[in-house]
Amino acid sequence: MAFVMQERLRWQDLKPKGRPFEYLEDYKILHNDWPYGVDPRIVHLVVWAKFDLPSDPVTDDLTPQTRHLINSFVDQLFVSKCGSDNVIWFKNWGSLKSIHAVEHFHVMLFNPDKSFIDEITHGDAPLAEKIRSSGAI
Repeated sequence: MAFVMQERLRWQDLKPKGRPFEYLEDYKILHNDWPYGVDPRIVHLVVWAKFDLPSDPVTDDLTPQTRHLINSFVDQLFVSKCGSDNVIWFKNWGSLKSIHAVEHFHVMLFNPDKSFIDEITHGDAPLAEKIRSSGAI
């Protein structure tokens, strides 16, 4: 968590300024640093949030309200630019999360425009790519 907070998100705390997705300071879109083995045309992003994305305590599935909130955000930002056939999102179940302390969900885009990705990630690159380009591996 410390690495994600300090190095990737550069957040001092997890106190949201407002309601979910209301303020840009309350979420950040970055490349996934722990990539899955998928088609290289798929861009795997993580939306990190300072606000809660509640799950049902019994099923660990998203509440209908949370699912609607994320769907609306994904539709507005990603589907509007990439088309519904080129966008999927998911939030890992609690038992599958690699980082538990910071809320996040995944978005995968098929063959998106690089300028769009650079814009929404503010020029971020996956950690593996940064290490490779630095000559460390």
